[in-house]
Order: sequence, then structure tokens, then C-alpha cells
Amino acid sequence: MDEYKIPQEKSKFKQFIKNNYADVIGSGISGTLSMFSTAEPFVGFLAGPAGAIVAGTLKGIGKDINERQLSPREDYRVGKVLAITALEIHQRLEQGENLRNDGFFNKKSTGRSDAEEIAEAIMLKCQREPQEKKIEYIGYLLAGIAFDSNISADMGHQLIKAAEELTYRQFCILKLAVVKNRYDLRNQNYQNHAGFSKELYQVLQECHDLCLKNYLDYKIPLIFNGKITVGYVNLQPNNIAIQGIGGDLYNLMKLSSIPDQDIIPIASVLK
Repeated sequence: MDEYKIPQEKSKFKQFIKNNYADVIGSGISGTLSMFSTAEPFVGFLAGPAGAIVAGTLKGIGKDINERQLSPREDYRVGKVLAITALEIHQRLEQGENLRNDGFFNKKSTGRSDAEEIAEAIMLKCQREPQEKKIEYIGYLLAGIAFDSNISADMGHQLIKAAEELTYRQFCILKLAVVKNRYDLRNQNYQNHAGFSKELYQVLQECHDLCLKNYLDYKIPLIFNGKITVGYVNLQPNNIAIQGIGGDLYNLMKLSSIPDQDIIPIASVLK
């Protein structure tokens, strides 16, 4: 993804979408949030009954967050995830997919819907997210939850927390676990490996962290000579596989779309 700059002038979200439809992801958005309280930026973009439901949810959350004190960078991050979510939902509706109809968008006794709570949780996470490469995929997560009735509100919050805790490199490792056959990864573990470079033990530690979270499976027995052995030295790169929440994150966050150029350096370390 190309580097971007925050535009100096405010721009209307609707016009931004119209002019930059193909470049919304990875592009700067400034002043987006202010438009949620003064206009209908999704009219004509998230059209139709289904689009109106989503537009109302995003507009309400955008207006609420806009009333808080945000730095220019925070404004940019939240605006970006809103734009990515809107674009992804728009494309999926255009392809004939249907929003979930299990009450996810309905107001509860608290006066808020599960959709609003999930959207706010994601906006707040993105507001403070320093690794801005993650924001695109977190936007996909919000859109994905909006279409999948198998994801309860509780699971949605669990997935958001999981995404927040992982580094962008761990996103890349989850993709590598799926496409590992494209690369000539190491076929042995590191138990007798002599000398761990900084590059190697960084990646191995992040792989091990994913394993401890049960998002990644080493696919090896952890008992040797009657003793339980746990540690990144057990990693056999060509045998890793995603599992559980790791698989849910991979699918809902569209981690398959992570560019190969971000995967290759990790694969090179694990050869």
C-alpha cells in the first residue's frame, strides 16, 4: 500500500468517495467525521434499504466520535476505517449479498443496537492504532460481521480485541500459514539451531505468540521424552496452520488480500 498524506483541506465524504472510489483504501481522508453530523454522505453510495441501515449506523457512530476531541491523525484513522467499511459493504451489496437479519441492527432496551456497539468498538480501536496498515483489515472485519449472522455480538467484541492485540506482522504470518506452499519454508524445527539472528527470533516469537493464543498450530507433538516442550524452537515453518479464532480473523479481515511484498520478508526469514 502506498504511503499517504493527510490532506490539509476538509473534503466532503460523498464527493471523496465519488472521486476516489478505486483509491479509497490507502488514501488519506480528512474532515470525514464532521460530515456525519451535517450531511448524508452515504446517500447514493450506500443506497437502498440495506444500505440505509448501514449508513444510519455509521453516521450515528461517526457523529458521536466527532464530538470528542481528536487529533488530526486520530481523525484520519477513524475516517479511513469508516470509508473502508462503507466501500466494502457497498461492494458486497452490489454483488448481491445480504446483510444479516437476525436483529443485529435493531435497537435494544439500551437504545443502541449490537451493530452500533461493534462499530464504536472498532472506531475506538482504530483511533489509537499506531500501525495504520492494520486499519484496512479492521475495516473489513466490521463489514464482515455485518454480513455474518454466525458472529454474535460477544464474538464480535472478542474478534476486535484479538485484532487489536496482534501486530501487522502477525496478520502477515496468519496469511503465510495459509499460502506456505508458495514458499520454500524450513522443513525442520529449531531445537538444534545454532545462532538466532534478531530477524529470526523476532518472527519466531510472534509465531509462538499466535500459537499460545491458539490462532496458529505448529502441527507437532509438544511432548518429547515424556516432557512437555513449549517454545518457538519447536516451530517447523512448513507445517504451520491457522486454527480457531485465527481462521475467523483470516476470513473476516480478508487477510488473503495482504500484498505478497509484505509476506516475502517473513517467508525469507523462515526458509
